[in-house]
Amino acid sequence: MKKMLAIFAALLFTSSVLGEETKAYTQYDTFRFTINNKDAKILTDNMRNHIKKYHLQGMLKTKIYNITYGANTNEFIWVMGPVSYAEFDSRADDKKHDDDWADNINPYIISYNQSEVWRSMDGLLINNIDEKASDSKRYITRYLTVNSDQDEKVVNYLLNQIKDTLNKIGKVKYWAVMGNQFIQGNLNGRHLMAISSMENWAELDDDWEFEKHFEALHGKGSYTAFRDNYGRVFKNQWQEVIEVNKEMSGM
Repeated sequence: MKKMLAIFAALLFTSSVLGEETKAYTQYDTFRFTINNKDAKILTDNMRNHIKKYHLQGMLKTKIYNITYGANTNEFIWVMGPVSYAEFDSRADDKKHDDDWADNINPYIISYNQSEVWRSMDGLLINNIDEKASDSKRYITRYLTVNSDQDEKVVNYLLNQIKDTLNKIGKVKYWAVMGNQFIQGNLNGRHLMAISSMENWAELDDDWEFEKHFEALHGKGSYTAFRDNYGRVFKNQWQEVIEVNKEMSGM
């Protein structure tokens, strides 16, 4: 049980989701979509061509991710950016782009699901990936629903306790927490998203002894208090494993 709780906390994220700073913040424009599997080959080719034409650079740079584990398995995630709100206004009205989407992408998409803007939360980032290295191909994300009576300072305090402990353990390559920029209420509960890179599945067998390192930082018995506070602050949570779809992304 302790090992599961350690993994549970260590993987607390939450989309690359890796990116450089955009103005005073870093945020990504995302949406989810589902397709008919019989059209997967056609859409893969068309999406790759579309991204190569219109989404390779700057604020329009895009990657497609597969959800391989979790409640929404088999959905895809479009991740574009980093992009600021000011850059939303500066996007060109590109008829060729829109026509290409209408003719070659839209016919093969069954449904468009959550459309969201995720912004990195200040101070809640660990990035030990070499700048010259490519982004991780796989991430674990954790979505958190915050109870309506919780203070933002308390939420940030708990998340910073996790970050400090992960830093002490020293095994994290990339970890960040992002906030959903549009009010979600309890419609889907996706208030916060934490994201952690995962180079291989064997990492999940590694016991990081999170509780031991946590109490070394915060004092004996502090982990029990943390766990109790965590349960009061967050109403719900769930994980997904996402992987870069290299074919669709044109990589």
